[in-house]
Amino acid sequence: MRTEHEQACERVASLFTARWLRHYVSSKLRSDPVFPAAFELLKDSREPILDVGCGVGLLAFYLRERGLDAPVIGVDTDGRKIRQGLAAAQERYRAVELIEQDARKQLPSFRGNVALLDVLHYLAPPDQATLLDELASRVAPGGLLLLRDAPREQTARFWTTYAGEVFAQTISWNIGAPLHFPTRESIDAAFRAEEFTREERPAWGGTPFNNRLFVFRRQAPARRDGSTPGA
Repeated sequence: MRTEHEQACERVASLFTARWLRHYVSSKLRSDPVFPAAFELLKDSREPILDVGCGVGLLAFYLRERGLDAPVIGVDTDGRKIRQGLAAAQERYRAVELIEQDARKQLPSFRGNVALLDVLHYLAPPDQATLLDELASRVAPGGLLLLRDAPREQTARFWTTYAGEVFAQTISWNIGAPLHFPTRESIDAAFRAEEFTREERPAWGGTPFNNRLFVFRRQAPARRDGSTPGA
């Protein structure tokens, strides 16, 4: 019997009419652990979701197919991928908006949960710091920021990730831009310890890459009796 995850992957892939893209989406969703991980982390939250670097909208579509109905705004600088996502969804999903927008220059007015998956290394370090500060300010009390990237380090996994990114740019699937993989310290700098808790998880699945998922949760304000909401 197929799992809920497998069924959701199949339904999302079926939205795409181009055979190569349908196969890519199916393989990506089935093999990449970040999608079920994001669902488990976000499924109990009613806050809206901002997906920065949304690509064709896979995170939004996957979450919908798993039953999460919080509003999702996806932004990406690649208009080609936004158009592919809009064509695939064709208003199938309520409260899912995909926008062509450069997050370095403008972000939607927003408060809720934030996803930044496999994006940061395309930005120059000053832009990384600015974007993380902007996104941290948009996380609601009790909300999450999910950030996946490959922290820069001298390991075989890191250099395999670097080579894979260069290849994806060579075949024009990913945007052509200089690569600036962040350090853990540069990621953590935007999230003050007195405001956010931090967790790091491996997120490479069965691949040889160095992908890691950083989970930052903004602490909910304490009530007058000293407790926190939901405690």
